[in-house]
Amino acid sequence: MKTKIISFFLVLVLLSIYPAWRYFTNAKVFADAIFGHASNMGNWTYGTVSSGLGGNITIRNIAFTPNNHTQGFDIGSVVIKTEPMFLLKSNPSELAYLLPETLSLSVNSASLNNKSRDILNSLKQKSMWMILVGHAGSFGCSRDQYVTFDDTVWNKIIKNNQIYNVDLFFSKQEDGSLDADLILDAENLFSSTWSSNLKSSYNENQIVIDELLTDKLYYSYLDNGFNLARNNACIENYKSSFAAYRLSSAEHVQQFMRVNYSKEFPTSLINWYQRVLAPETDFNAIISIKDRMYLSDIAQINQLELYENSSVEVSSSNNEYLPVNLKEIDYTKIDTESLMSENIKKQEKADLEAQILKDKNAEQQKTTVITTGARTNKRVPLRNLSSVINKRVRIKTIRGRPIKGILRDSQNGMVTLDSHFRFGTSTISISIDMISSVELL
Repeated sequence: MKTKIISFFLVLVLLSIYPAWRYFTNAKVFADAIFGHASNMGNWTYGTVSSGLGGNITIRNIAFTPNNHTQGFDIGSVVIKTEPMFLLKSNPSELAYLLPETLSLSVNSASLNNKSRDILNSLKQKSMWMILVGHAGSFGCSRDQYVTFDDTVWNKIIKNNQIYNVDLFFSKQEDGSLDADLILDAENLFSSTWSSNLKSSYNENQIVIDELLTDKLYYSYLDNGFNLARNNACIENYKSSFAAYRLSSAEHVQQFMRVNYSKEFPTSLINWYQRVLAPETDFNAIISIKDRMYLSDIAQINQLELYENSSVEVSSSNNEYLPVNLKEIDYTKIDTESLMSENIKKQEKADLEAQILKDKNAEQQKTTVITTGARTNKRVPLRNLSSVINKRVRIKTIRGRPIKGILRDSQNGMVTLDSHFRFGTSTISISIDMISSVELL
């Protein structure tokens, strides 16, 4: 009898331990699967994996070297957050291709190593991506510069030991699409957010990462020191005059538009461009693509080709959007000899790029297929916003712009929320009439 009682209690103990063991084992398997999905980006190594019962998985001591680069990133930690029941109930064999309905992934304290400077130099060459970001100040920074900064200026703006943080969030929608946000934070420089609604080219439960489709991109930029550092470096070429640099930068943008588009910005847009060169500015943009494109193609497309196949709207924080429509060139106000010279340079550059593209053997990436679980509706009716006060929500405006934060108030036709950034909190007020949907996070 005594033996039976002891055996009974042992069974109870084992039954109580098994769910915890399964949960922590699945958390490790899921973390390995996430890094497996990211292997197409380059080489990853990582150390310990720990998890808590709230759905948080923390991976520490990570090193990442992007494809075709020698320089890499040392990363303090990566934190994956998902629903605890997803980790508990999923079969371990399915976690290699199964994604939860919501997921957030935070890359914390990433910095470049000193093996070379090829990533920093690559960033400098892509500093115009996109014209809408603060990097656009490369136009006219030096009097002969357009889409890149020279080495001296670049090294003054961004140091090799710069700390970066990245946050990725997605949630599955009722129609099977994914709402996704990608936030890049460069500490003491800027925070930028790319958002989009992504659709699968297969079906709502099976997603091919390389073949996610989108027709609209939302961009948000919040300056936290980059503009000041860039301006201080650039005005050295203009006798310490920000006004002179700003005017020259605007004229360089116009010259670039004339050469590449045979048109130029209207006065309203070029004035807007000059305003966003100032420190501590923020602005938003909506890029509407004429024909849906694969997200993987957008990441590699020539930026001029993207603009030619898109309509772009920009705004400051007051949410009033200004369409980016180019106008015919006013030849009475420009130096036509310089324009002809720039057109010759443009053709020579195009010929060189075409030859490089012809000689290049593009690497074929292995297609990654993932499956999503069932969707749990977390939409909050606008009439019930008072029920989610002090909770974390994701608001979509009627223009499609996503805003995440803690909902603080909802009354008199206005909604107030605290939107958190790595370097602080911004309080945002939005008219309920401007809100399309609210989702509880």
